[in-house]
Amino acid sequence: MDIAARVMSVVSRTSTSEPTTSNTPNSQKIGKVMDVSDGAFIGGFIPSLIEKQRYPYSRPEFLYFSEEEIILSSDHSIRPVLCPRLPHRMPLYAGYAEVINAGKTIQNEDQSSAKMLVLSQHQGTEMNGLSDEKKVESRNGSVGEIDDDQMLTPGGDESEKSNIFAPRADAALFSLFDGHAGSAVAVVASKCLHEHVKSRLCEVLDTLLHMDRYENLNFGKRRSESSYSMSKMNEEDECRIHSEHLVKGALETSFLDMDEQISQDKQVWRLPGGCAVISVLVFLGKLYVGMELSGMCEHGSSISANAGDCRAILVTSDGTKALSRDLTPASERKRLQELAYRNPELIGNSFSRLEYSKKLTRSDLKSRVLYRDWFMDGWAVKTVKESDLRPPLISESSRKKRLLNTIGVSRGFGDHHLLTVDERLNIKPFLSAVPEITVTNLRDMNTLTDKDVVIVASDGLWDVLSNEDAGLIVRSTLGSTDSADSSRYTQAAQDLVAAARGQQASGNLKRWIMNSGGHASYDDITVFVIPLKYCAAPPTNFEEEEDDEMLSLE
Repeated sequence: MDIAARVMSVVSRTSTSEPTTSNTPNSQKIGKVMDVSDGAFIGGFIPSLIEKQRYPYSRPEFLYFSEEEIILSSDHSIRPVLCPRLPHRMPLYAGYAEVINAGKTIQNEDQSSAKMLVLSQHQGTEMNGLSDEKKVESRNGSVGEIDDDQMLTPGGDESEKSNIFAPRADAALFSLFDGHAGSAVAVVASKCLHEHVKSRLCEVLDTLLHMDRYENLNFGKRRSESSYSMSKMNEEDECRIHSEHLVKGALETSFLDMDEQISQDKQVWRLPGGCAVISVLVFLGKLYVGMELSGMCEHGSSISANAGDCRAILVTSDGTKALSRDLTPASERKRLQELAYRNPELIGNSFSRLEYSKKLTRSDLKSRVLYRDWFMDGWAVKTVKESDLRPPLISESSRKKRLLNTIGVSRGFGDHHLLTVDERLNIKPFLSAVPEITVTNLRDMNTLTDKDVVIVASDGLWDVLSNEDAGLIVRSTLGSTDSADSSRYTQAAQDLVAAARGQQASGNLKRWIMNSGGHASYDDITVFVIPLKYCAAPPTNFEEEEDDEMLSLE
């Protein structure tokens, strides 16, 4: 069936809105935050020079939607399930589907990108050789408009001719961006992150390819002098550095580059808010999952209600396996507490960096209480002092762990000018842009079938579906479709989104329910279904013009 014909949802739909939940009597009042770069903020400390956004709101380019179709896709009363118009042109035949929220925000704050990266050593050298002036220009102008394959012209200089002998490799990058306080930062990241990843990989490509070749052909053997000299690394480095370490380093630095670009762009363009991100890089037979995952964020009023996090899971005949973990203020307690310990000015006299076993009141003064600090996994006892009555750095409100009693965010892009309203404390120092990266070696898997996939999805899916539920839905869909149909993974992604979105309750146009009868997801939902079969052995029947975008795992 033509995927374009499935742009509308596979289930019935009408208008909807998110149900309200009552706060428990004991829930702590949540503090508010403000973006002082926002021109709409009265008395803003940083005037907005230009109200225009660098990239206007759009949907992923691989959907091939017109502006009219983009407007229609934002219908909160219908919530159509959107799929790529040309699924066979998706990198590695990956499946994709998305649906807008039920009225929480005007626009879909999820963004995504799927790119094939053509890597060569000389490209990385050229980009690193840009002057500071050109780097600024590329940030404020157009990033990534350097052609992947520049043609060699007759009579060109020797450096141009030597480029044909430069090390080359291909990779695939899938990224999902969950925006908060608007979609602007998520849109910029979806347009530019892959260029930063490409640049960083090109910097180390020569060494990386030699190391990977050695690790796979000479595993367990002592290295020969010839291969030793090719890698330009001494014996001590050889023992502790592997090819995947270089890839992880490239991803880590590229994420920081992306956050720095957003910081620079904020000086010129209107880019309020920020975004969490999860990326899957398919390169040299391995899956690298890099994540900056966040929870709930409030700017003045509730504008993002992320109950969970973006997530990636591996689905095989052996079951499901998480490829990422939820990064929240709770899971990153030690990192956040250590920041406050080493930089006490970040919390001043407004908060205590310690975590306590209960909420303290004045009646607890001079009593003994359990606590833990940044270096502790266990708990210890202390006598309560006046300073302990300050709100803790990480508090619990409405069953959510929050940073500085305001946000449930611990990592991500953007939010550079975010302050707490009451204390005027800068939140950005706590929000790391460095991703946590996991590596899965496809060569270690004995067999790969057409039903083995990686599911990457935003929290809108995981709010209502478990890892196991998602795996069952995908394998059921793939089991009932023709293995020769290149759109089957898009069908699987569509079925996941439709299951999480559910359908409207009979007689209640404001309620969405799942087939099981429980509440469906009211958030934006975005899903990739990436077939491992084509990650390990890329398809060979792409159209001719796409031959230079094939992924090589040699």
